[in-house]
Amino acid sequence: MAIIGIDATALSTSASGGIGTSLYQTMRALAEIDSPHRFILYSSSPLVVPFSQRPLDLPWPARLGSGPLARGNILWMQTGVNSLLAADHIDVFWGPRHLLPFRAGGFGKVATVHDFWDRYYPGQQPWLNRTANRLLVAQVIAHADVVVAPSAATARDVMRFGHSGPESVHVVPWGVDPAVFRPPPSDLITEVLQRFDVRRPYLLSLDVFNPRKNFSAVLEAVSRLPEGTRRSLTMVGIGRPRKTASPAALQARAVALGVQEHLRVLDDVGAEDLAALYSEALAFVYPSVYEGFGMPVLEAMACGCPVITGDRSSLPEVAGGAAMLVDPNSADQLAQAIAVVVTDDRERVHLAAAGSEHVSRFTWRRTAEGMIAAFEQAITVCAHREL
Repeated sequence: MAIIGIDATALSTSASGGIGTSLYQTMRALAEIDSPHRFILYSSSPLVVPFSQRPLDLPWPARLGSGPLARGNILWMQTGVNSLLAADHIDVFWGPRHLLPFRAGGFGKVATVHDFWDRYYPGQQPWLNRTANRLLVAQVIAHADVVVAPSAATARDVMRFGHSGPESVHVVPWGVDPAVFRPPPSDLITEVLQRFDVRRPYLLSLDVFNPRKNFSAVLEAVSRLPEGTRRSLTMVGIGRPRKTASPAALQARAVALGVQEHLRVLDDVGAEDLAALYSEALAFVYPSVYEGFGMPVLEAMACGCPVITGDRSSLPEVAGGAAMLVDPNSADQLAQAIAVVVTDDRERVHLAAAGSEHVSRFTWRRTAEGMIAAFEQAITVCAHREL
């Protein structure tokens, strides 16, 4: 039996995003599988279930920081956590969000690196933040005994940007929770659509204020559809406004393209509501220019929704031949793909069936088993280092 410490600071806020969700789901699966290992959580502040205010519901002890050093996660990870790790005699530490206790020793270290979007699109992050992030990730890769990446595309970037050998990189894909992401009853779908004032038929897009998700290309593609195809179609976009992309700017772009009457923008919604929106959409349109994994692609497939997505980074790998892939920067290609799913019932049914079959391979149990293998390799590396 090994004692495995986990940095759980991603769960110190309800708005923990994709990293918090993947961490929570992986830990739930780790708690359910037959493993001899013991787990301890470490955080600079109390932990909650993602996108809720409910206390974390896992059967593991949590060591919480205190004092002024606990006010910043990065600072606490290099100072306050060290004495807790030593007192617990851990065998391996997992940093699931680009953080490791660099100064601590005597145990194996596993780090998850989710993506390298700032390397490909540096202009989307302030210079100081970008520089600090690059230095931090480089240090994490250098100090880790095992680096975990959610996709082969990100694993290649680990070796490219972090100069880490392939023997130290594990690809551990994320999963999808079938209890949440599945087609809900028709009456629930109707209730959700009425509550959000969404008119059928519609296309669905996510994170529409994030420039990398490329929602402006969706607007332009719809503007190029034949009038008969476009006339009754609604574009539903979900996302939180950003400093660099406001609702007013998005609306202005829609007006300039003449599609403002077809646009419905929603703030972030809960997972159950999102599943209902996926399930009734003609297609999930996600022309992202870069993803470290691309979880929404699988969520949509699990809900029986046809997927149109980008042909680069991790997306072809995650889509697995069960989606329509397009050049995300080509409005013409995107318009052609949208026209197919809107007008061709047979192709839409085919894509939905292919996606449902493909997504069944992505389970959180497999993610947990992959993490156990990474933990055990790190323990072995640490043991050999100390001989």
